Amino acid sequence: MRKIQPQNSQSLFNSASMLEAENVDQKNQLFLNKVSHELRTPLSVIKMYVESIEDGMYENNKIVFQSLRGKFKEFEMLIDDMVKEEKENK
Repeated sequence: MRKIQPQNSQSLFNSASMLEAENVDQKNQLFLNKVSHELRTPLSVIKMYVESIEDGMYENNKIVFQSLRGKFKEFEMLIDDMVKEEKENK
């Protein structure tokens, strides 16, 4: 059986470390892409409500504010779910 030379074992260690770092980078990029996608939808709805209020489209702002409050709660739950999922995947 052939003995692994010290420089070869160091090279293997470096390669494994690089692969692990690339894997972590890929996971981080996937998470950021998911977060970006998931957060844009509720933000777009909130933005639409705010622009509609500014344009005077709603006579009863109370209903709009209730809807906005609901969207903010959805937003908070979405963030909590994503953070929880990320912690579970580590």
